[in-house]
Amino acid sequence: MSPLLARLGGEATRRAARRWALPLAMMTAIAAIIATAVWSTTQERQGALVDHSQRQALLATAVGIDFEDRLAAHLDEAHTDDDSSLIDEVLLELLAGSRRLEREGELLVMIARPGQPGFLTTDRRVIPSSRLRAALDGDATSVVIPREEAPKFGLPRRMAVAGLARVAARGSEPWGVVVIASAERLRDRHRHDTWRLGISVVIATAVVAGLGAVARRRLRSSLELERQIAISAALREREAALAKADKMATMAAMSTGIAHELGTPLSIIVGRVEQVLGRVPADDRSAAALQVVLEQVARIQSIVRGSLALARGDSPHLVPTAPALVARRAAELVRHRFDKAAVELVARIDEQLADVACDPALLEQALVNLLLNACQATPPGARVTLDVHAEDARVLFVVDDEGAGIPDAVAERASEPFFSTKRDAGGSGLGLTIAREIVKHHGGELRVARRGGGVGTRAVIAVSS
Repeated sequence: MSPLLARLGGEATRRAARRWALPLAMMTAIAAIIATAVWSTTQERQGALVDHSQRQALLATAVGIDFEDRLAAHLDEAHTDDDSSLIDEVLLELLAGSRRLEREGELLVMIARPGQPGFLTTDRRVIPSSRLRAALDGDATSVVIPREEAPKFGLPRRMAVAGLARVAARGSEPWGVVVIASAERLRDRHRHDTWRLGISVVIATAVVAGLGAVARRRLRSSLELERQIAISAALREREAALAKADKMATMAAMSTGIAHELGTPLSIIVGRVEQVLGRVPADDRSAAALQVVLEQVARIQSIVRGSLALARGDSPHLVPTAPALVARRAAELVRHRFDKAAVELVARIDEQLADVACDPALLEQALVNLLLNACQATPPGARVTLDVHAEDARVLFVVDDEGAGIPDAVAERASEPFFSTKRDAGGSGLGLTIAREIVKHHGGELRVARRGGGVGTRAVIAVSS
């Protein structure tokens, strides 16, 4: 997959994630609203039921106190302590005041005789209830009557609540007063509350959905704009890559032409030097000078052949070479340029480094280009340092200068073909480009950036040892 397609695919994935994030957030918010509403309704129902039970227990206690006073007064008038012999008519008279509390189908008052399972109502009915008897025999002050049992007390088929009160008497066992109230009105109120809450939830959901729809439209517009920007940026990068490839093709054509044009002059130079070398009398200095000329011509031919191979995309011929040898030869080749510019060249070379697989002439040329750039950027009297050492199984050729420092924008374009900030001084814009291509063909890395502290530039060639 091409980098452009990969980048567009990554952007599409991120846009899809952002597109779905908003609906998920909306659904989460709506679910939270519904869950909160259900919880609130449940809590309110439970609280209302507890309040209803407490009211019935309080009412049963009040009726029980009145019944206890009336029962004690009746026993005093009858001059007896035997409360078990009271007939229903007497009990109903004692409950005469409580009868006014009753509401048909809503509230019922009953008396529980000691030791009897049935409960006497004010209309002379006796209703048995094991649930109420168990509650009275225990410590409960109220009990919930299921909707299935409510009709036998004359109440609607709805849940009811019974308030319980125990009445102290002169017999061996206490009496009981029961007040049963239907929860039908409570249920109706809960139903209305549920409707109101449901309407509130619908309104809140509609508001969230409406705001989410607006936000979604804006997000869609934003994502579309981002997509267009990403496509535009990718196309610009592609155009830049095509332009760079075009420049590299131009370099290749130039290299081929230069190699062809230099071949004949170099051959003539070699021939003439060999002729002169054979006629030179026994003069060691002259012979040594001519031999140097032949060596440099051979070096030029080697560099031209290597550059031509790089331009064609051929793999370089790599041989094990000592990094110290490459660094020293590069330093010696540029020494005269440093002397002329009054710039000090300091070499710190680790002689014990392992050999690197390289084309010595090409790697030497890449290092020469970095040193010459550093020399041009350094003012007279300042220093350029060449540091060669190992780090993380790689050999680093580090060139530090004391110039003004390369700007970040320039560093990003420094290796582009024909890009130069020194055209007025004769810069071709090919030095770093050639160096980067050489290092790349050696499987290495070339980095150029401002040094720490903002003073000077650091160029690093890193190759595997």
